[in-house]
Amino acid sequence: MKQVITHLFLQIIVCAYIQSYAAAHSSKTEKFKEFKIEVKEVKFSVDPRVELYHAVEMVAGIPLINYIDLDYKQKIVMNFAPYQNHPAFSFMKRHSNSGKLFTTIDEPLWFLLHLTNDFEWRKDITYYNAQNPYMDSLRIHLKDLSLKSRYAEFFNSNADLYRISLSTLTYNLPGFDEKNRLLNYCGAKNGSNMQFNVILNYFGWGNFGPRIFHKNSAEFYAIIAPEKSAIRVPTFNVVGMYRLLWHEFAHSFANPAVEKMESQFEPLVYLWEPVKESMRAQAYHSWMSVIKEHLTEAIACRLAAERFGEQYAELNFVRVQKGKRWIYLNPLLKALKEYEANRSTYATLDDFMPRIVQVLKEVKQSDIDLWMADTEEIRKPDVSTMPAIGDIYDKENVLIILPSNEEDKAADLRLKEYVYNLQKNLPALTKAKIVADTTALKMDVSGYNLFVWGTPSGNLFLQKHIMKLPFRVQPNAILAENEYKGTDYGVLAGWVNPYNNKHVMTIYTAQNPGNLVNVNSLMHGGDNYHIFRNFITYKTGSFKRQGLVWVAN
Repeated sequence: MKQVITHLFLQIIVCAYIQSYAAAHSSKTEKFKEFKIEVKEVKFSVDPRVELYHAVEMVAGIPLINYIDLDYKQKIVMNFAPYQNHPAFSFMKRHSNSGKLFTTIDEPLWFLLHLTNDFEWRKDITYYNAQNPYMDSLRIHLKDLSLKSRYAEFFNSNADLYRISLSTLTYNLPGFDEKNRLLNYCGAKNGSNMQFNVILNYFGWGNFGPRIFHKNSAEFYAIIAPEKSAIRVPTFNVVGMYRLLWHEFAHSFANPAVEKMESQFEPLVYLWEPVKESMRAQAYHSWMSVIKEHLTEAIACRLAAERFGEQYAELNFVRVQKGKRWIYLNPLLKALKEYEANRSTYATLDDFMPRIVQVLKEVKQSDIDLWMADTEEIRKPDVSTMPAIGDIYDKENVLIILPSNEEDKAADLRLKEYVYNLQKNLPALTKAKIVADTTALKMDVSGYNLFVWGTPSGNLFLQKHIMKLPFRVQPNAILAENEYKGTDYGVLAGWVNPYNNKHVMTIYTAQNPGNLVNVNSLMHGGDNYHIFRNFITYKTGSFKRQGLVWVAN
């Protein structure tokens, strides 16, 4: 009996020990898991420091959170509801606009990058404002909130969202090798000592390119915010993604190059005056920041030309920035082409900087006037929305404009026969008037709703106006928000009458007039543009204004 009692006692002790050990083990602070994908030496990740900082802003009611539709926002609010009285929230709300913490929109991210994931100051670098008691108080509050709320557990619980976001992001970057592309372009050496990082910032406004330099290495960051969401997962379009990466990473080379020549750029401050209002509206408040941004964007545009071709870069990169009144891209892009053609003379961007100074010195008032007028043209038409393709079928006073200069005469004949039959048999068009492009060019067409048919080279009226639209029809590709390679493509588009934006202009164009024969067998009408091939739809979308410039979305 004694042995039985002793055995039971030992069992109780062992069970108690196991339970005690399990409880102690479970009470240990969970560590942050790393969510990342590496592509060609560029690390794409979700950062717990950035996420917690924006979570505090959100719960504190600080209106600096983007408008993207994500269930993740609700999860954060619910997770921190039991801790809403934590001093981190009141401290942040009290000092967010006081100037005692941050004075610029990107400074919070610099601060966060100088912390460890445990919200201690990093020991390998020094933050210039670490001795600021307000800054250190913020750090301590974030650390305490992270521990008390068991934030690492919450962060890790969102693994599915983080992984699908990163996978979606990198999926849309085929052939990605932008670290090496940028290093080669700027002539940088020792690329192995340069860390390129892309941090997905779910709740941020804008995109930023912080840089941290060590004695023999550097950390380059592109901290990027989503533009929209699909099924509540943040998404990025390919054009926007490359622009962000090239622009933010290029800062790491353009900024130091400009700073070395600052004494030569300062006397050119008179060039700031024509663009000062526009640049300030885009958060660039000094001449030196305008120079850095222009050079950075010029590099991004040239990398776009290298990656996607000159016309694609002009359509989706250069045109958009010029429309934002970045007028000094004109001389800078011309200069960088010279740089590219003479790399044996200019091995690095630094070597070429004296030439950059020189081309800006050569800018005349007549150049500025021309570039400013170009900006106004790029921004046209000044309307809030574009007509749908099918709106033409609900209009009175329709003028159908047919081509007179098609190279493929047989296809041209088939197209005209098709349009005449369409006009005769389709009730919506029976009252429409049909004229040749040469006639339309001599007419006052401001009172008509225009229905333009043919290729850009074959229809002379279309040839005159199509460059205002945010797509291009090439012999072997269609360029819009993406590039569609091949032949036999057609594009249907809804636009406004270039002479009267109260009327519509519908365009049915293609690489060959034969591609448009029987086009009304293709289901279409409700979108601003429709790209098809052999009557199979490849893309439908809308035209939207980006910085006052119309782009294909």
